[in-house]
Amino acid sequence: MCGILFSLTTSDNAPNIEQWETLKKINIKRGPDSQQTQTIEVSNHLLQFYSTVLHLRGHNNVPQPVYENGNILCWNGEIFDGLSISLEENDTSALMQRLTTVDPNDPTTLLDVFSQIEGPFAFVYWQEQSKRLWFGRDCLGRRSLLWCRNEDSFLLSSTAKPNEPLEWQEVPANGIYSIQLNNDTTFSEPFEPIFKVNQIPVQLYPWLQKEEKPKLPLPFPRLNPEVPELDTELLDSHDQLPELDERVQQAIHDFTNILDDAVKRRTADILFIDSIHSRPRVAVLFSGGLDCICLAALAHRHLPLSEPIDLLNVAFENPRAQNAKQQKQKSENSNSNNNNTTVYNTPDRITGRNSVQELRKIAPERTWHFVEINVPYSEAMTYRNHIIDLMYPLDTVMDLSIAMALWFASRGKGEIDVNGAYESYESHARVLISGLGADEQLGGYSRHREAFRHGGWERLISEVNNDHFFSNMICAETCYQMNIDTTRCRSDIL
Repeated sequence: MCGILFSLTTSDNAPNIEQWETLKKINIKRGPDSQQTQTIEVSNHLLQFYSTVLHLRGHNNVPQPVYENGNILCWNGEIFDGLSISLEENDTSALMQRLTTVDPNDPTTLLDVFSQIEGPFAFVYWQEQSKRLWFGRDCLGRRSLLWCRNEDSFLLSSTAKPNEPLEWQEVPANGIYSIQLNNDTTFSEPFEPIFKVNQIPVQLYPWLQKEEKPKLPLPFPRLNPEVPELDTELLDSHDQLPELDERVQQAIHDFTNILDDAVKRRTADILFIDSIHSRPRVAVLFSGGLDCICLAALAHRHLPLSEPIDLLNVAFENPRAQNAKQQKQKSENSNSNNNNTTVYNTPDRITGRNSVQELRKIAPERTWHFVEINVPYSEAMTYRNHIIDLMYPLDTVMDLSIAMALWFASRGKGEIDVNGAYESYESHARVLISGLGADEQLGGYSRHREAFRHGGWERLISEVNNDHFFSNMICAETCYQMNIDTTRCRSDIL
């Protein structure tokens, strides 16, 4: 991931220097490989662009903002498909080349470029010829971008700090926004401004279904509403798998191939940190569930066998549960923090240990590092406020629960079992893969089964359609960011 910071003010009202430097400092955590600034003045307005880069792909690090013929691009994303880009090519450079060839007088040509991108992104782009500022996120909101709107200034940032005079909100992932700074240019069609910046209207081009003939079509349907033809009584049988018709078998085959290709694109061309090519470049957030064991098995297909894969398993000490257990039974190891104590034998730890054994049976030639990350209650409380700051502006109990697990997992400090003895271990993987959202997308919760049981396919489809897991994706991205400077990692949520 990379960091984006942008300000729009009048020329005689530059951003507060202290606030600007604070925002630069926290964005550097997202991009340790390069940082730089571009500043321009347009129609009595001052525009400042600042970017930080985490270099993962391509042979050469491309500093941002990218500047070409007056155009300026700040990019935090990855292009896995849609635009023709080779694995070795830097996607920031390739995107800039495409953007500089669009018709500056026809916004639909620029919107068409972004609608083709398959992958997560957030961006800020200055189009010199049209004097337009563009910014937004992909339709799933998989990269963080916040805005701060005041009467005399407008700020965008990948991350922010709470408890400041500035009030930040997530940029809605509902489309791509545009600000026209050339007063001589008239819009080709009337529109209702979303809001105004220094009396300048902000226009939204919303993501819409293709059948609605939008300027910014969604790259895929929101949900397949087609009701399958399948004998539902067979689904209650645990003794045999139902016979599937050719159409369903083809769907399963296609899904497997798409997921495999998604893992390949995220793992096959990661740069090595140093000359030690035997160090793991990929880690999987590993609770032992079906989603993470599948992702680990797919990653195995696309990495050299000489390269281990880290499986990061987090367990938190729960004093209340431990005290309740001690009331019933005195544990000989109750005062120990070793891995073999019952303190950290959580359901995810037990499932994780069992699942890694299955992976070792499937792929015995691969070294699987099952990293047991044990978090004492005192340590969790020590970092709690720091993690809350990273979550900002998210603030729910569920956000915090997810953020705590993600932050300690991405730190990668734990222990591994080496021939029956536990040794300290720290993962240096550059890419972390998570199955976050799989249950919501694929109907994996008990409520989905209950919806199906009581209302059939129609009610199940409605239940899946009502799921909202995208805020968890942003929570994940922002909580990984403060571990980048040590592990230099980037998360991918599949």
